[in-house]
Amino acid sequence: MITGNDIVNDLRSEIIEPSPTFFSNSRMLYLINLAQTEFVRRARVLQSYAFTSTVQGQSVYPMPTDWLGAEKVFYNAVNGGIDNWRPLNPTSIEKMAQESPNFLSNALPNQGVPAKYWVLGRNLNIFLKPMTTGVNDLFLFYESSPAKLLSLNDPISIDESLYPGIRAFCLWKLWKQDNEDEKANEEKQNFLDEIGNGRKWRNKRMLDGKWGLDISSFVPYSYNSYNSGAVNGQVNPLNQ
Repeated sequence: MITGNDIVNDLRSEIIEPSPTFFSNSRMLYLINLAQTEFVRRARVLQSYAFTSTVQGQSVYPMPTDWLGAEKVFYNAVNGGIDNWRPLNPTSIEKMAQESPNFLSNALPNQGVPAKYWVLGRNLNIFLKPMTTGVNDLFLFYESSPAKLLSLNDPISIDESLYPGIRAFCLWKLWKQDNEDEKANEEKQNFLDEIGNGRKWRNKRMLDGKWGLDISSFVPYSYNSYNSGAVNGQVNPLNQ
């Protein structure tokens, strides 16, 4: 596992410092955190998941602190004590205003089985508003941001094979600080190239995935109702 100290030793072996420790360890730690955050923000190579519990009549729920972007949100509409996980359709405030102008109301007609979600700020919004209070009945698959290194002894969050992106970003900034513009520009381009490599790495983790829409399938491309035509009348990817 690559730590901050491993990165600093690598960087110091590459750069030519005007004087010993011209680049302080605190500066190095700052650059490593900035490099990892910027790389993950652009390449989206980290993923996580979380449960949360819904409250009757409540539509707004805080997202995890490391939330970067939603991949899929599921709601468990328990029926007769049996799990019934179903994906929520992503939407926007504009679409909600067009399709359900009164969606802000707490009136009973706005309560039921949630079918849509949208993100506003650091909050997840769902509609319809749950008609009952649940326990861990909202499941979030999401792209996550990296954990911040608090010291150089801490490891980076991304896969070790993606380290060249961290290295290139740090060298870019260090050469720039040292007024070595040609070397800085070379490492900047290396960093941009590594972002593309990171995206390819992310997309190749499931090599047998079939990402095209199967237009001949008997299962409709929809999650909108209980009678969607899916297997056994429901979509339950989280069932045990």
